[in-house]
Amino acid sequence: MTIKVQCPCGAKYSFDVEPVDGRMPFAVKCPTCNTDGTELANQAIAAQPRGQNLRVAAASPAPEEEIAPILRPKPISVTTVEKLRVQRRKSQHATWLGWGVAVCILAIFGGWLWYVFFGTKPRLEYSLNIPGPETSWKAGFLNEGTILLVNPAHATAHQLGNDKNLWNTPMAADAPSDGSGPQPRTFTDSNSVWICSGNKVLWLNAASGQIKQTIPVSGELKSFTPTTSNILVVSSTSDTNRVALQIDLATGQSTTREIVVPRSEKHEMPNELPPNVQPTAGVLLSQAMDEKKFSKPLDAMSSEFFSAGDNLVELRVKLLEPKVTYIKSIKSHLDGNTTASSSMADVEEDVFNDIKRDQTGGVKAIDESLYEVKLRRWTGETPIEWTAPVRGVPMFFPMKTVDLLVAGPSLTVFDKQNKKLFEAKLSYPINDRFAPDRWDRHSAPAVETNGNLYFFDKGVLTAFALPGGDIKWRATSVGVTNIIGDGAGALYIGTTTAAPEDIQYSDQLTFQNAHPLVLKVDAASGKILWEAENVGQQCYLTGKYLYTSMVTKGGMAITKGLADALNAPEPDAPSYLHIRRLDPLNGKVLWDFYRKEAPDEFSFDQNRFLIRYSDRVQVWKFLDY
Repeated sequence: MTIKVQCPCGAKYSFDVEPVDGRMPFAVKCPTCNTDGTELANQAIAAQPRGQNLRVAAASPAPEEEIAPILRPKPISVTTVEKLRVQRRKSQHATWLGWGVAVCILAIFGGWLWYVFFGTKPRLEYSLNIPGPETSWKAGFLNEGTILLVNPAHATAHQLGNDKNLWNTPMAADAPSDGSGPQPRTFTDSNSVWICSGNKVLWLNAASGQIKQTIPVSGELKSFTPTTSNILVVSSTSDTNRVALQIDLATGQSTTREIVVPRSEKHEMPNELPPNVQPTAGVLLSQAMDEKKFSKPLDAMSSEFFSAGDNLVELRVKLLEPKVTYIKSIKSHLDGNTTASSSMADVEEDVFNDIKRDQTGGVKAIDESLYEVKLRRWTGETPIEWTAPVRGVPMFFPMKTVDLLVAGPSLTVFDKQNKKLFEAKLSYPINDRFAPDRWDRHSAPAVETNGNLYFFDKGVLTAFALPGGDIKWRATSVGVTNIIGDGAGALYIGTTTAAPEDIQYSDQLTFQNAHPLVLKVDAASGKILWEAENVGQQCYLTGKYLYTSMVTKGGMAITKGLADALNAPEPDAPSYLHIRRLDPLNGKVLWDFYRKEAPDEFSFDQNRFLIRYSDRVQVWKFLDY
């Protein structure tokens, strides 16, 4: 209601009020003389009916004049005050929450920056100086967080997490304490460690290092080949006797077969191999060419042994007819026509290639000899034999469910019972690093996955459907080094940017060499999903991590070119190691680990990698979510 009051001083004023129990809820004063008018207002409230405007007058009247309004705040109830307090607390909480969110965002952003620029980069987790000759050591991952160090004196499993040896097992009582001696051959699986020291094979428990079994090796060790199910150890007891020892990885049971490799008696010739040295197909050809000059009979044989799953396979090769074809391997860019537009690099290349052509003739030899191949496969007590003539050096590669026989530009595929499944003509021969005198007995020019065989020669990658051999797709790629299946329908391929003509002109000296290239390919269609150039010579896949490696030698190109042209040793120059991690989704480099030193060996295990140099072993690790 509106209350009007007239002060004794004669001033009039009015205000709105809600009485509380019929009285003023607050004090009022005259705006002119500041006299308390609360009681006059209470009297006006009591005298007037509810809902009417009230007028309060003093005893002495005063002249009529305008009543000035009083601008005072409305009364604030207890409920209103409490609401204001609640709103204030909510405002404070919102402020505190905002600051907390801001601090969290800054912390997350700072952590992300640290993770991207530091956490994901490799850091040194473990380092050990190793004594003795570097060739006597082997190092690798035993399982997650444990590495295995082996030399002729002892085998040690070292845990990286607590930096302690899990176990240390002596290898031989008479071995030198510094670990010098022949390098042991090792193979590990989830539960066992197998070590071949030359005259015996030791089977160790991977968890404790306890020697579970010692298996003697007769004669001179020739090869030690592990597979997924067994280990094949081949030794020689004489120039014609071979001992094939097969050890089952699950049980440790061993089977020994003595096999006679026939070699005919011949008169000795200049530069002939000693009788206890088994020749390769290339050596047979070289001897045959010499024998042909002297009109001597071509009667010699070579023999190699392979572990093909549960089978033992002997590849017996006899030279029937020697034939060598020479092709041009060096071409000229300028052909003597130097012009003002000819670059200095072209002129230098031409000069060096002319020098090299004078040294080698500018040609290379292609072995197109006729060989008799006999595949002898032991699935029982007696071998199953398959015999046929082939053109070119025969090479055998055991795979998971099939085995491959490659000779020149031909591929023959067998099942594990020695049955021929199919034959295919290749565009080119396979890489020279698979030749019998260069092959490491572990790699192969193919990978078997997804029910297909992916085979590569020097210039073409072909997908064959198994077991029939239907061609699903072909892709031109020169210089393929390895193929890895990811188990999810894709292939990672280490290859190069070389052109097909580089296959023929392999001796050509050029300052603009082809670059290494990594491809991700759809295994079903052959479609290239992405490619990454100049990031590595080989690729590796462990878990979800994709790595590449590249080892290069420094020095001036012109100096190296001159050494190559003169067939002289390259000048001393530092070697460089690059290990890169790639994103499997797009092939982008996530980090580049660089060292100015080439290692003797390295291996990968999830987010760790091991490097062994001549005098030390290092393990590097990076963080990942």
